[in-house]
Amino acid sequence: MLRTMFTIAWRNAIRHKQFAILNILGLTIGITATVIIALYVMNQYSYDNFHSQGDRIYRVNQPMIWGDWNEPFASTGPNLAIALRSDVPEFEEVTRVHTPGEMAVSYRPDTGNPVSFTESKAFVAEQNFFEIFDFKARNGSLETALELPGNVVVTEETATKYFGTEEAIGKTLLVNQGTDVKAFRVTAVLESIPTNSHIQFDMLLSMTSFDDIKRRQHQWIWTTFVTYGLVADGVNIEQLEQKIQSIPPKWAEQEIQNVFGQSYAEYTKDKAWTLELQPLSEVYVYSPPSGNRIGPSGNILYIQIFSAVGGLILLLCSINFMNLSTAKSANRAKEVGIRKVLGSEKRTLIQQFIFESVLYVAVSTVIALVVTEISLDGFNLVANTELSLYEYATNPNAIGLVAAFIIILGVAAGSYPAFYLSSFSPMKVLKGKLSSGFKGSMLRNTLVVVQFTISVALIIATFFVQKQLNYVSNVNLGFNTENILQVHNMEMLTNEQQQTLQDMLVANSAIEQAGISDLIPPNVWNEDKYKAYGPDTEVVTLNRIRSNEEYIDLLDLNFLAGRNFDKTRGTDQRKVILNEEAVRVLGWEYPIDPDNSPIGQHITFPNSNEALFEVIGVVENFNHNSVRYEIGPLLLIHQENDIMWKHSNNYLSVRLNNQIVASKSSLENSLKSIEESVKEVDATIPFEYSFMDQMFEANFRTEQRMGQILNIFTVMALTIACLGLFGLSAFAAEQRKKELGIRKVLGATAQQIISSFTREFSILIIISIVIASPLAYFFTKNWLSNFAYSTPIEVWVFVLVGVASIIIAWLTIGVHSFNAARQNPTEVLRDE
Repeated sequence: MLRTMFTIAWRNAIRHKQFAILNILGLTIGITATVIIALYVMNQYSYDNFHSQGDRIYRVNQPMIWGDWNEPFASTGPNLAIALRSDVPEFEEVTRVHTPGEMAVSYRPDTGNPVSFTESKAFVAEQNFFEIFDFKARNGSLETALELPGNVVVTEETATKYFGTEEAIGKTLLVNQGTDVKAFRVTAVLESIPTNSHIQFDMLLSMTSFDDIKRRQHQWIWTTFVTYGLVADGVNIEQLEQKIQSIPPKWAEQEIQNVFGQSYAEYTKDKAWTLELQPLSEVYVYSPPSGNRIGPSGNILYIQIFSAVGGLILLLCSINFMNLSTAKSANRAKEVGIRKVLGSEKRTLIQQFIFESVLYVAVSTVIALVVTEISLDGFNLVANTELSLYEYATNPNAIGLVAAFIIILGVAAGSYPAFYLSSFSPMKVLKGKLSSGFKGSMLRNTLVVVQFTISVALIIATFFVQKQLNYVSNVNLGFNTENILQVHNMEMLTNEQQQTLQDMLVANSAIEQAGISDLIPPNVWNEDKYKAYGPDTEVVTLNRIRSNEEYIDLLDLNFLAGRNFDKTRGTDQRKVILNEEAVRVLGWEYPIDPDNSPIGQHITFPNSNEALFEVIGVVENFNHNSVRYEIGPLLLIHQENDIMWKHSNNYLSVRLNNQIVASKSSLENSLKSIEESVKEVDATIPFEYSFMDQMFEANFRTEQRMGQILNIFTVMALTIACLGLFGLSAFAAEQRKKELGIRKVLGATAQQIISSFTREFSILIIISIVIASPLAYFFTKNWLSNFAYSTPIEVWVFVLVGVASIIIAWLTIGVHSFNAARQNPTEVLRDE
């Protein structure tokens, strides 16, 4: 029976090649998109699933205490872990990971040249870290690897980078934090960190090595720690989460009083310091907006978007199959009638048509898997993923899933055509009285509308994604980021060496300006609490940059009042410059009035009226952070301020002249010259640099990737819809050829024939545009709400996409409408 069904299916496919090709092509495109999206989604949900105790590991989050308290924050102070160990026995283990920032690390062998690198993924961990997480050791024991001061664990890639083929265990690495140098002995080497881990590091330094952590164990506002807990078996998580809410008011009260001069109740007025237990399985996928300090973060929104797109594309190709099958009913009507007369039961016919449907899906799936394997390298490059189809090729579960997919999709897509075709009355069919075709088919028209509604909505949404990315790329930042090169690791130099290097670089003809700062836009995240000097003033949060006067000149900030720092005035080291937003939140007159500005006023710390900092300037707001966020209040302090806390990093920024940047060879020569100057001051410093404009663009790299991927899938969806329209128009032309021939005999022009042929399709496309536009508007409005600066949703975009969709539809059916207009009516009507 199967052999007979296969023979019939094969003969039918050969007889109707165009139908077969259109069906296989549409299904192949749809299944390819679905498989790629499925691989992406499975990859995103696979993060951290290799930890044996993963179902009991939780990350402890808290509110963003430095900004929006309604925003979850993945980082905490060091004291939280101590409090949990003391008050919450439901945790078997509690561990912390500290993120100290970039550190220069070097290895100096007894013979040969020293090796130096800047490590951005060198973290500080407690000795029980490996009792919670399952990272595998290649060499050494992890039980005591982080127990003693001066211990460090490295990955095998890091060991190769520093020591080559030599044994790493026992080797000494020198770690620079500022001008301090600590020696660390390698105690273990780990196997490569799995790519699907939200914790990504190159080395882990023992926490007992850092005196400042020991000294500041009591702190709650030093939020550079990520805290994890291993919950005991059988613990009710909801009850546990309620229990730990008593921790902050009990343990943070004293520090809040000491630092801010406020009680805990005053500090948290109208806010809630809520602790959240986030399961390890959700840490990557549902990472809070503040991100993950120690590795990559996923985005559940994009996972949901791509899942929806995959489902829609699969729906499109299924609709195509149903539409083309039912539209072709006239070609198989006589077959059905004859087979019924010869005794075939309806059940047998249904089995035949469903078998053909499953066969089409099976062939398309095999082709789609081949196309997917060929396409994955390109997709991985665009999406910055490492998806692989090969790892599932020998997995019995995956093979079973593919087989089930083929059967389910084949049955689902072929059921309606099967029941529709098998229901023909043999008497009507053989008498030629069966009315089948495109015209009057409500279901088929509805499916065409659904197809193009999905396609048009995707096109509009994709258009706005690109429009938004272009908008944020060109938004006015308030200063000029072009040609600003930032040299890293300046904290390894003394202040005198930094000034010497700055002077050397300014003398370079390729460099127009140079300046020093501890932070660089768009990564100015160094918040602290301040208030305007005076009674009953409100405590506010200000971001802060420590810099010299030349750096402010380099940024070319616009002063609305006052002046820049002046190196000839020794007292300027304790004076400050504010941006407009800082003036507003501090409670002074806003907008800025030059005749009544805060110049000469003072700010101070919340718990002090002695450390006063005079305001000497107010600059116009500029985006010191990503344009993803609104401009926040900013404080500019002098590089030599000896009271305010100093950040561990330092950067020397230079503005290159346009002629140098315009030429690749000139730029390379200038970079080499700058590197030589750095090495002349201190040969041990790793030369690393970045460009400011590229850093701003990098903030939207995820959105750019999403936009590129969405472009690909939108083109695929539109292609599937057009394939269906092409096939339907071909069958419509075949079924209406006599009608159009009669019209031509009666005097209709070619233009009238084309208009008559395309009118019905045009109406369907217009209905699709009307339905798709509000759907696309709803999606676009919600997506744009994630940005502080967003492109306007303009009507012309909807009009443009609508007109383009109609034109695409006309071009798709153009071949058939043109042939219908050119046909010779005598050839069509000679048998009548």
